Amino acid sequence: MGRLYNWQFAKQQGKAKRLEAEMNALTKGVPVPAKPPLFSHDATLQSHFNIAWQRVSQCEINMHVGKARTPQASDLIENIKEFRECHFPS
Repeated sequence: MGRLYNWQFAKQQGKAKRLEAEMNALTKGVPVPAKPPLFSHDATLQSHFNIAWQRVSQCEINMHVGKARTPQASDLIENIKEFRECHFPS
């Protein structure tokens, strides 16, 4: 990938920092902040960071911390159901 624009970097860092916070919560017992931390004094960049922080799904968190279930079903229909449960929760 080429050079990132500032807003792209802010979004990338928002997701990375959220996953890092979730890992610290699991390993060290440090609570995940209710509000995203300060990333930039620029309101636009902070907004992109906040959006990315909030958009991290529970499935992504589980995959990052190693709690994700791997599809065990040999049936294609069961694999699709597990995939939908993980990525599209009701």
